[in-house]
Amino acid sequence: MLAGAPDPDPRSAFVARWLLGCAVAAAVGAGLGLVEAARVASGRVIEATLVADAAAHAWVARTDDAAGESALAHLERGHPGVAGVFVVAEGGVDEFGIARGTALTRGKVATADARALLDHAKRVTAEAARSLASGTPMDAETLQARLPGDRLAVAVPLRDAKDRNALVGVAGALMGPTPPSGALPAWWIPVVVGVLAALAAMGRNRWRRALDGAVAVGAGAIWWAWQPALPAAPSSGVAVLGGAMLVPHTAPPAAEPLTVAHVAVAALATALLAGWVATPLARVFDGARKDLVPYLYIGPAMAATTLLIFVPFAVGVGLSFVDRSGNFVGADHYAEVLRSITDANSSTHFGRTLAMTVLWTVVNVTLHVTLGLGLALVLNRPHLRGRALYRLLLIVPWAVPSYITALTWKWLFNTQAGPLNAMLVALGLDRVDWLGTSPWTNFAANLATNVWLGFPFMMVISLGALQSIPAELYEAADMDGGSGWQKFRHITLPLLRPALFPAVILGTIWTFNAFNVIWLVSGGGPDHQTDILITEAYYTFTVLRRTGLAAAYSVLIFLLLLGYTLVTNRLTRATQAVGA
Repeated sequence: MLAGAPDPDPRSAFVARWLLGCAVAAAVGAGLGLVEAARVASGRVIEATLVADAAAHAWVARTDDAAGESALAHLERGHPGVAGVFVVAEGGVDEFGIARGTALTRGKVATADARALLDHAKRVTAEAARSLASGTPMDAETLQARLPGDRLAVAVPLRDAKDRNALVGVAGALMGPTPPSGALPAWWIPVVVGVLAALAAMGRNRWRRALDGAVAVGAGAIWWAWQPALPAAPSSGVAVLGGAMLVPHTAPPAAEPLTVAHVAVAALATALLAGWVATPLARVFDGARKDLVPYLYIGPAMAATTLLIFVPFAVGVGLSFVDRSGNFVGADHYAEVLRSITDANSSTHFGRTLAMTVLWTVVNVTLHVTLGLGLALVLNRPHLRGRALYRLLLIVPWAVPSYITALTWKWLFNTQAGPLNAMLVALGLDRVDWLGTSPWTNFAANLATNVWLGFPFMMVISLGALQSIPAELYEAADMDGGSGWQKFRHITLPLLRPALFPAVILGTIWTFNAFNVIWLVSGGGPDHQTDILITEAYYTFTVLRRTGLAAAYSVLIFLLLLGYTLVTNRLTRATQAVGA
């Protein structure tokens, strides 16, 4: 929004604020829908876990099979959402040492379901065996299996009380499809928000901000009264009954972290943001009413940008707030990233990786600018012979795909067959294990590769800017007796600033995210000590399979680069004209 721009037409302001109000209402409705879905999903898991635990207790405490069958049938009748209660026995081995396998000893389920339940029972017993061997509790998600038709199976492993390492089977519950949530219809929310937005459009600026907040707070307060509390989870622990004992397992969380409070806070922030963008949006509507043609030209580009950039970005931000099962976890991933700074046993190392990223970026950009500007000054000499050939050769590193360049440099640094070590041996020196156990030799290999890739960009930018400087300025300086350093300091550098500073900002962003070089040359080794944030995020996603944590890494990288860009622009005035 330009300073001093005229106020938009009241009709455009009304339409803009009403549309934004509807968007806020839709966001609130979507958030409350997620809360309701989380409540239902949490309730299903908890009910299934309770029934599975009760089935395990009933089965191991039975006096005979008929009593066990009766107790399990009673559980089925007492829980309408349960489609079946089952027990799977672990066969062990016969007298010849041959595994008997598993068998569904009780459960009136379809043949296809019986096969799926047997497979799930095998997975649970295998995980339970590992749990017993390591002495660590089982994850609650290990006990769960999703079956076709939106059904859920939860199995609790059993082990022999005499031989505690001997698993005797599992007991579990099969839940039917998810019932309707019973959430209140949200069709009336856009009407309420639209009225408040219309009132805000006709008020003064200070009242607009207050009504923006009232939109969010009012919507959250209205829904709060109808939102039921999330159910509590059963307690976890070890239960000994009859001739078997339940394996300790982690109970499902006491409540899903996504609550109406989260939605209310998000709605408030969204409403305030809508209030800030309402006036610029109204000016767009004003311009479209006066002349629609320019907007028709930029419309396809904006649509493509939205689909290819803004939507994936929004999805990435959303992923940072959910776990692998799609459950909302709030800011847990961000807290885990920050805790890794002081946690030596963490699977990620944000503090160390951030320090390495900053060192990597500063050294690289410094060398890029120094080499690029130095070569540009040499190539800008008017009487230099072969300038065209030199320019072509120096641009080659930039023209070759970075993937090929990184693999080529990795071969150059190979300890046994690399040309660099062959040259050292020819000179009577020892071989250097460039990509071995030393983080500094790995860093040097990465640095050499990225400097080779990066200096041509700075050289081209600097050379173009140098050729735009009027020769008369240097001639005047020569007449005044100016030295070469004085001409460089008072003429060349100031006139290079409009082109060089944005190039430095862009180069910093590229270097900060130089994934190809780190991943292909050193692989972040040794032991992730030369990883930068983007490669650490990729490792978290592909190896650790922590999608949400990797998304949190990516969001933090974006925020760091955004802050750097804003601060640098303000301090260097990189986007302003010379002398502004």
